[in-house]
Amino acid sequence: MLRQGVARPPGEVGEAVLGLTAERRHREVRVLLDAYVRARTPEEAARSAEPDPQRLVPLLLEAAQGVSDERRWDLVHALRVAGFAT
Repeated sequence: MLRQGVARPPGEVGEAVLGLTAERRHREVRVLLDAYVRARTPEEAARSAEPDPQRLVPLLLEAAQGVSDERRWDLVHALRVAGFAT
């Protein structure tokens, strides 16, 4: 299931994270986003924030920080290029 989630288009991943968050499934959100920011480019990860940047950007940044400082800064840059404030 995790592989299928990571392979979905960025917007769908964002929507899935919002749904899991609404159901208070925080562990699943962390696992999905950890795998997602590891497997996808920072640009793709940034596009997943489109459904609700205010809620998704902090979650994405937290997941990226769990990978590495470099991954977090790459994502910060991609988010800024995509027009999302960080």
